[in-house]
Amino acid sequence: MKKIFAMVAVAAGLLFAGNANAQLGIHLGYSPESWTNENNTTELSSFFVGVNQNMPLSGGLNAMIGAQLRYGTASEEGSFYGLASGKKTTTLIGVDVPILLNYGLNLTGDIKLTLFAGPKVSFGIMAKDKVDVNTVIGNGSSEYDWYDADGINKNRFNLSATFGLALSFQQFSLYGGYNYGLLDMDNSDNTKTTVSGLFFGLGMAL
Repeated sequence: MKKIFAMVAVAAGLLFAGNANAQLGIHLGYSPESWTNENNTTELSSFFVGVNQNMPLSGGLNAMIGAQLRYGTASEEGSFYGLASGKKTTTLIGVDVPILLNYGLNLTGDIKLTLFAGPKVSFGIMAKDKVDVNTVIGNGSSEYDWYDADGINKNRFNLSATFGLALSFQQFSLYGGYNYGLLDMDNSDNTKTTVSGLFFGLGMAL
C-alpha cells in the first residue's frame, strides 16, 4: 500500500511538472477531523497550508494536484491509559496530497463556481498524546506515540474520498468540502478507526 501511494504521488507530480498550461496556486484552511472507533471519537482541530497546480483537460474540466502540511490539536480531561484523572493533549503533523478533478461554471464575468472530487493521500509525520496527571502524591506527565507498535499503534497512511465546491473571484477562491476516510487507521486487530471531516479554506492563483 505504501508503494502504491508513493507511485501515485510521483506519477502525478511528473505529469503536472511537464505541462506548460498548469496554473500554480497556494491555499490554506481549517479541517476539523473526527478519529472514530467503536469506543470513542477524538476531535482534532486541524489547520493546513499548501501549494497546488491546476491543469486544463477539456472544456471546463481540469485536474489538480496539491501538497499541504497539516497541523492538528485536541485537548480533553478524564482518565487515560490507566492513569489517574488528568488532561490529555494530542498533537498531529501530517502531509496530504489531494489529486482532484474539477469542473468550473462561469456565473458572471469574474465569478466562477467549481465542483471538485477525487482521492487524497495522507501521511502522518508525527502524532502523540501527552497526559498530565495531578494527584495527592504529586504531579507527572507521560507521552504516547501514535505510531509506536508497542503503544497506540496507529497507521501513518490514509486514503480519503474528497469532494466539495469553490467560489472564485478573479484569482481568489473560497472553498469547502468533506473528506471521507477509506482506510482503517488502527493497526490493532480488534479495533477499527476511521478519519472523516469537513474542510474550509482560501486559495489564490499565482
